[in-house]
Amino acid sequence: MTEFFKQLKDLGGEFLESLQHKTKLSTIFDIYLEKVIPSFVSEKELKEYYERRMEEVNNFIDKL
Repeated sequence: MTEFFKQLKDLGGEFLESLQHKTKLSTIFDIYLEKVIPSFVSEKELKEYYERRMEEVNNFIDKL
């Protein structure tokens, strides 16, 4: 029984560590999107790029 609780505790620790790592990556990515990209790409160009990419994705989905 104690082995089960030890495994459960280890699993919880690994889960928490993984969650913290993903949160850090998400935060770094959000900062990059909000601060870095707008500094060298205009909002209009960015909007056109994402519209074009979404159209490509939609066309790909339609072909499936």
